Amino acid sequence: MTNAPTVKITGAPGHLLTVGSFRVFWNVMRPASTTAARHRLGRRAAVSGQKQDPAYSLRRSRRPAHAPYRLEVDRIRRLLGRRVGWIRLALLVCALGYLLQQWPGLSPADAVLAIVSTALTLAGGRLPLTVVTGQSALLVLAHYFGHATPVGIKVLASVAVFEVVLRRWGPAAVAGALALASAYVAVHVPALPGGLFSLIYRIAVVVGGPVLLAAYFRSVEQVARGAREQAAEAERAARMAERTALARELHDIVAHHMASMALRVGVARHVIPETDPRVTEVLDDVHASATTALGDLRRLLAALRDPADAAGRPAGPDQLTATLEELIERARHAGLTIESSVSPDLAAIDAVRGLAVLRLVQEGLTNVVKHAGPAASVRLAVHTVDDQVRLEIRNDAPDRPRENGVRPLPGAGHGLLGMRERVDLVGGTLQAGPTPDGWRLAAVLPQPLS
Repeated sequence: MTNAPTVKITGAPGHLLTVGSFRVFWNVMRPASTTAARHRLGRRAAVSGQKQDPAYSLRRSRRPAHAPYRLEVDRIRRLLGRRVGWIRLALLVCALGYLLQQWPGLSPADAVLAIVSTALTLAGGRLPLTVVTGQSALLVLAHYFGHATPVGIKVLASVAVFEVVLRRWGPAAVAGALALASAYVAVHVPALPGGLFSLIYRIAVVVGGPVLLAAYFRSVEQVARGAREQAAEAERAARMAERTALARELHDIVAHHMASMALRVGVARHVIPETDPRVTEVLDDVHASATTALGDLRRLLAALRDPADAAGRPAGPDQLTATLEELIERARHAGLTIESSVSPDLAAIDAVRGLAVLRLVQEGLTNVVKHAGPAASVRLAVHTVDDQVRLEIRNDAPDRPRENGVRPLPGAGHGLLGMRERVDLVGGTLQAGPTPDGWRLAAVLPQPLS
């Protein structure tokens, strides 16, 4: 058979492409440096609260028992996930470089088979079983057409077996491995039975090797997943123990003093004769505030002891809205001019986020009184929009002269910090800062409506 006319290309371009693609592949696949790995381990341990050896540092550390698995599985996921495009591109360039190197001795049919094999490799992430079946068929076709030994097709077929075992563990993996093994048997049938040992050796290398490597990667991922689940469970248990201890302290100390204060103020209202009506009004307000705070503290204790139950227990139909109206009226009684807009859909949110809304409104109005003065004008809005609770409090400038002469009180900034922490706990966002005409506080709390 006469060869088709070919264009003579020197080996330099193919060599450069092959070396360049290998360097790209190595930069993607090479293991992380020991120092970088230790830095990552130190940061992860600091975040997760793992106990470290006293001599531990970011540069010289003792890794946790599951740390090597975590590093390795994270590396594997990056390689087979976000970087898979670069890996496939490197394989494509490498195959192109190989074709350019072998071009003077390749027929058009050889080139077509190699190009089809490379194109199939690019689809391995989505259709691994189809790719390994196609590579096996190309291997048989290349042999029976009697052309040059298809080394590139053999390598890409092994890569396809690796991918199908890694991504489709089970019947699909068995089918892919059997497809390539059957292709090798079909190719080497003329050499049987004398070449049986050689056939078994070839199948063990090109099929068994990728299968074992993929099985190892899968086992590493399973071990790492189990280690992460154990670490997460230990972290949840530690948080629950901390919540229980905090709830016990609040119940034994704070709740006791709060109840005692409410009781004594209630007694004072009745035992002091001929009290000025203004003093009686103040005592009534203090008693109501203490009673409300005691009820809030009890709800907080319930949420600390069983946060899952507290989160799943809905509030009463008008409880949250009514409590907000009470807070607004109390602020108006203190002298604020409030223009409020509260959505009736707030009754549908859970108890934890409802408590967050209450505390944000309470702290926001308190800050207005402290920093802008009791005669400030406030616009308050609490609405549910697109499965979110949106809260906004605006007030006029704090440096405006006040009619009653009351000066704004200085603050330490703990209130704003507490609001940010409370919003972060429920996965929301908080914005607070000055505006041209005053101050603005805005919060967004994610909440699927029930």
